[in-house]
Amino acid sequence: MKKVLLAGGSGNLGKLLTNSFLSQGYQVYVLSRTHRSSSNAQLQYVTWDGENLGPWAESLASADVLINLSGASINTRFTEANKKLLLASRLKPTQLLGEAIAASLNPPKLWINLSGIARFGGVEGIHNEDSMLYGHDFLAQLTQQWESTFKAAKVSTTKQVLLRMSPVLTAHSGMFAELYPLVRYGLGGTVGSGKQFVSWIHEADFVALVNWIISLSNPSPLYHACSPHPVSNADFMEAFRAAADIKIGLPLPAFIATIASRLKGVDPSLLLQHIAVSTSKTLEEGYVFQFPYLQPALKNLIQRT
Repeated sequence: MKKVLLAGGSGNLGKLLTNSFLSQGYQVYVLSRTHRSSSNAQLQYVTWDGENLGPWAESLASADVLINLSGASINTRFTEANKKLLLASRLKPTQLLGEAIAASLNPPKLWINLSGIARFGGVEGIHNEDSMLYGHDFLAQLTQQWESTFKAAKVSTTKQVLLRMSPVLTAHSGMFAELYPLVRYGLGGTVGSGKQFVSWIHEADFVALVNWIISLSNPSPLYHACSPHPVSNADFMEAFRAAADIKIGLPLPAFIATIASRLKGVDPSLLLQHIAVSTSKTLEEGYVFQFPYLQPALKNLIQRT
């Protein structure tokens, strides 16, 4: 029986992975900042604070895989206080996990650490795993520091894989869940200029991609968790309307999008910034996407709501 640890695994992505691993008969340990209990013998919750070594570190022993999903949501305003929180919620747990692995007598065989495609925020062109460019705004800098912290861990016997995440399209949360009601009521038009690119991945491919990485005998050190076919915002919203069989979509000018974002308590860049990311490593190494194209992915989610 494989043993998998999910650090920060009580969120939406962690739940998707937990369900997948349990269905395969894995023993799953979830490191959580809040005390939780489970009636499933295959699932155990282990309390940690993400900042200090403690008894939780014993759960690393003999693990096949550690997956770090820790990090506060970026769906917020980038005030100085929130910036500190977003940084600390990523850097401290990552550094701590590295220290725990280094101290373990029988450390995990594989450590997958999530990162984000925001590294390329505002950079022109479409970027795969070979791109060395990066943006200069807050989220881009946050991502660079996060990745540097992961790479600096001294875990010589544990294989490290960095997984840069694009927005995950899930049926009941995140980007899809927020946009679908707007599309249904004819408000799902182009945002801003519509030229800014949107990268994405269907929840089924996110789960399958993680499982695929685990199955590899010698995975690459970096993968992008995104469809190989990013689209412009205008094309994204057009595909959404087509999948929902809605003909009308009122546009959202940039200045209104900025005001609406601030009223909602999120940074306008999350709507208006260009982040065009694709993947080549996954395709070269044999991963086959279930939903490589946007409209079928959206149609699948709509059918499940």
